[in-house]
Amino acid sequence: MRMTGIGDNAPMTTPEIIQSESELASLASRLRDVELLAVDTEFVRESTYYPRPCLLQLAWHDRLALVDLLKLGTAAPLKEILFQQGTLKIFHAARQDLELFFSMSGHVPAPVYDTQIAGALLGYPDQSGYGSLVQEILGISLQKGHARTDWSRRPLSEDQLRYAAEDVHYLLPMYRKLETRLGELGRQSWCREMSAELTEPALYRPDPDSAWSRVRNWRQLGGVALARLQALAAWREEQAVARDRPRKWILADAGLIELARENPRSESELARLSIPPAVRRRQGASILRRLEAVPADAEPHGVSPETRLTRNETRLVSSLGQVVDETARRKSIAAPALATRAELRALVAGQRELRILRGWRRELVGARLLAMVETAGDQAPGKEGTSAATRRS
Repeated sequence: MRMTGIGDNAPMTTPEIIQSESELASLASRLRDVELLAVDTEFVRESTYYPRPCLLQLAWHDRLALVDLLKLGTAAPLKEILFQQGTLKIFHAARQDLELFFSMSGHVPAPVYDTQIAGALLGYPDQSGYGSLVQEILGISLQKGHARTDWSRRPLSEDQLRYAAEDVHYLLPMYRKLETRLGELGRQSWCREMSAELTEPALYRPDPDSAWSRVRNWRQLGGVALARLQALAAWREEQAVARDRPRKWILADAGLIELARENPRSESELARLSIPPAVRRRQGASILRRLEAVPADAEPHGVSPETRLTRNETRLVSSLGQVVDETARRKSIAAPALATRAELRALVAGQRELRILRGWRRELVGARLLAMVETAGDQAPGKEGTSAATRRS
């Protein structure tokens, strides 16, 4: 039996469906000497904090395998292949897949190669979806309709299996074409460097102390109110991890903001807020204890000075952004692959441990941006207030 991608005459071999320990052991044995391995995963996490693994798709040479992680409950026999240095793992938009492997094993597969990053270095949008990049690079249109499917339901339909197989089948031919183009431009090392950044375990380790930075509208708060939000966000993160439930199931962002702003000191004051009754009943005492532990004169931690730039510094950030955009257009690179707006703000604020000031980015545009920042600092007349860079010292 052969499967064919929509709009594509090239046949796609029917994948092996791996559902038993013996099949998994056999697959691991056959993959041991593979140098290039395309990898994708399907998971669900609507009701959990950690992703729940459902399917692992693998492609090598002209072979395909779909590993039923939900039925097997483990991918342990594949651990050697996923982590051995001699096998380059090819992903598209790898971060969520790598998070899944980290949650399963406590380790991040390496080395990896992200075709989304490769596309960005060739001028395609930095968040290009798999289907759109396959269309651009290979001229193949993929079927749609299962991106939001429930991968935990069994049995999987033929359409689901086809979708899962296509998600990995085109990674290797796309990788080869992307690598060829990057090689012609001398950018292969750039892609490997950026892909390697994704294998840092700290990216995937729960961190209650930084959870506040993911709360929507946290910038509405400042001073002690922001310090209270930080304490509450840490509490919510701890609860979500311990109970393996989504953050919003513990308490929505809006509830955290309201608590931090109003600072209730008793159950009666808490009851006057729009916190769900079930949350007040189960977690009210814990919430009040966290708020009580925040001193009245507490200062928020970890708030980057770039959030408090002067008007002149904000204009400088815009000027830097124009240089980045112009360089990106001239070099056919997605601008965020060079520098994000947050990185430019950090540069103006005085930070120097930044990607834009290292390696190929510094050579391409970083040195020019740094010179602009330093020149602006030297030429600034009596400044309108204290600059962010000065406030850092």
